[in-house]
Amino acid sequence: MTHKVFVSYHHSNDQKKAEYLRTTYGDNNTLLDRSLDESYENMTDDEILAAIRQEHLKDSTVTIVLIGSETANRKWIDWEIYSSLRPYGSRSRNGLLGIYLPNAGETPARLQDNIDSGYAVTMEWENISWQLESKIDEAFNNRGKSDLVRNSRKRRERNS
Repeated sequence: MTHKVFVSYHHSNDQKKAEYLRTTYGDNNTLLDRSLDESYENMTDDEILAAIRQEHLKDSTVTIVLIGSETANRKWIDWEIYSSLRPYGSRSRNGLLGIYLPNAGETPARLQDNIDSGYAVTMEWENISWQLESKIDEAFNNRGKSDLVRNSRKRRERNS
């Protein structure tokens, strides 16, 4: 795998799928697990967004969102997608790839906005063995299509 990829997912429900993805298709240098810490609850929104950009997304170029049964209801996943879509400093925005897990529920709204616009790429979990690398490449290449990015939706304030 040639791109560094940040993986966003619901930890309680989808940890095993994330671990499988990392151990089967990448390593700690390509499929990154820099999960948000619950201690961020005591920080301001601006501090949290800066931490997401600087500590979690830092050298990634693509964000994968594992779409499970509760993904759409998670605050931090929405904030990770939001931050992935915003360039900052000399860093470009991330490409976006949604992977529908077998237990997929509703797609996160911000991700759906970008699927609908053509910016985000999607695939089914069952196809990762033969599609993952090409879909990551496609998401990476979409980074130049800034006119397709949809990121004006208000950020989630809490989990539901």
